[in-house]
Amino acid sequence: MENDTLEQLKADVTACGESLGNVGKLRLIGIASRVLGLFLLIFTVVLLVSALLLFGAVAAIDALSAIMPVWAASLMMGSIYIVLIAVAVACRKALFIHPFIRLMSKEINTEEELALKTMEAEHKAEIQYIRLETKVENATRELNMYAALASRIWSWITGKIGK
Repeated sequence: MENDTLEQLKADVTACGESLGNVGKLRLIGIASRVLGLFLLIFTVVLLVSALLLFGAVAAIDALSAIMPVWAASLMMGSIYIVLIAVAVACRKALFIHPFIRLMSKEINTEEELALKTMEAEHKAEIQYIRLETKVENATRELNMYAALASRIWSWITGKIGK
C-alpha cells in the first residue's frame, strides 16, 4: 500500500513537472517569436530606408527625370518607400511573428492559438499541482494520525507502568 502511494505520488510529481515544462516551453515560444519578429521588423525597415536612400531613389530619379522634373521623380520614389514601410508595420504579425510561431511549434499557427495552448497548459499544471498538494496533505494527516495513536499508546503504557 505504501509503495502504491509512493508510486502514485512519484507519477503525480512527474506529471506536474511535465505540465510546468510545457507551460515554460509555450511561454518561451511566445517571447522568442515576439523578439525575433520585432528584430525582423526593425531590420526590414532599416533595409527599406537604406534602399530608399541609396539604390532605388537614385536609379528611379535618373530614369524619371527624362519625362518629368527631378523633384517630382524624387517625391514619387519617396512616397513609394513610405507606403512599403507602412505595409511592413501594418502586417508585422502576419509577416514576422506568425511564421516564427509556426517554425517553433508545429501545431500552433497564430498568437491566439499560442495564448489558448498556454492557458490550457497552465490549467493542466494547476490541476496537477492541486492533486499533488492534496496527496501530500492526506499523507501528512495520515502520518499525524499514526503519530498521535503511537503517542497515546505510549502514554497509556507509561501510565500503567507508573502505577
